Amino acid sequence: MIDFRYHLVSLVAVFIALAVGIVLGAGPLREGISDTIDEEVGQLRTERTELRTELDVRARQAEAKDEAVDLLSPRGVAGTLNGTRVALVVLPGADRNHVALLEDRVAEAGGALVLEVEVDDSLDAGEVDEAVVDRLASTVEVPEVRGLDQTGLGALLGATLAGSDPDGDVGAWLASAEQLEEEGLLDLRWQGQAAQVTDRRPPDAMVVVGGGLPEGDDDAAPEAETRLSTRLDLVRTLAALEQPLVVGAAGTETDALADGGGEDALVQAIRDEGDLRDEVSTVDDLESASGRAAAVLGLAWELQGEAGHYGLGRQAEAPVPAPPPLRLGVIPGTDGQAPAGEPVPDDAETTSVP
Repeated sequence: MIDFRYHLVSLVAVFIALAVGIVLGAGPLREGISDTIDEEVGQLRTERTELRTELDVRARQAEAKDEAVDLLSPRGVAGTLNGTRVALVVLPGADRNHVALLEDRVAEAGGALVLEVEVDDSLDAGEVDEAVVDRLASTVEVPEVRGLDQTGLGALLGATLAGSDPDGDVGAWLASAEQLEEEGLLDLRWQGQAAQVTDRRPPDAMVVVGGGLPEGDDDAAPEAETRLSTRLDLVRTLAALEQPLVVGAAGTETDALADGGGEDALVQAIRDEGDLRDEVSTVDDLESASGRAAAVLGLAWELQGEAGHYGLGRQAEAPVPAPPPLRLGVIPGTDGQAPAGEPVPDDAETTSVP
């Protein structure tokens, strides 16, 4: 049995150990520990200062390079879209500044921006009266494509914008577009000759500008899934109708450190889907000058039947594509716009960039 003397000795040993620890901590060991901590803190402060300086230098270098690309882009893209009638489709959430700068690049490439389509949030989210969809579904010819909801809003929108008229019903796509606008699902802004209703043919090529999907708690997941499904059906329909198409979005430069690398969900889905990847071009960094140049050059390659994927995302093939052939056959002084009734054919004479 453990007696009282054992407890007493144990308590005395504990107090002695405490006293020794206090004496050593306040004496010889204190200086060593304190010096070590001070040294490590000083080293961390130095490293932080060096990293901040390096970050500032890298940021200035990146900004200078972006400015250089912006200055050189007009000459780099010039002539690549001569005579091409281009439509921009702006999805909910897209940055209007990126869209405006992209419009400038299209003009510098010699393309004629004939139509800008702003998709309403209700269409993107699938919040549309089924009676409206049923009424419009028969007005255009929706292709049969694996994985496509032929009765959905995305397919209806794609067939409308691509000018997919039923046999013997020329111009039905225009009526469908106007009805979608009357329902408040689209905002159609015709430009150039098309604004005077003198040249309202379907566009020769199209750029779809994405705008991200809802994020947050589990309640946002169903809405995000619906929006992505609508957007994918739009892209699948345009691809099936052989519409030269580039899908662009921002994020991989400004949000590179975020989850997913800042890559847009629609761009990522296209790159992950084998059939679409081979038919539709994508750009993931429209916020940068190189991304906007890539969108225009990628569209020029689409007119040649070549798809590519550009930017900084995980499946991008290059930051920008190689220079495509120039498109000739446009009357000088028309700023790249073919006269009404005289479109530049798809097999127009081309020549390589010198």
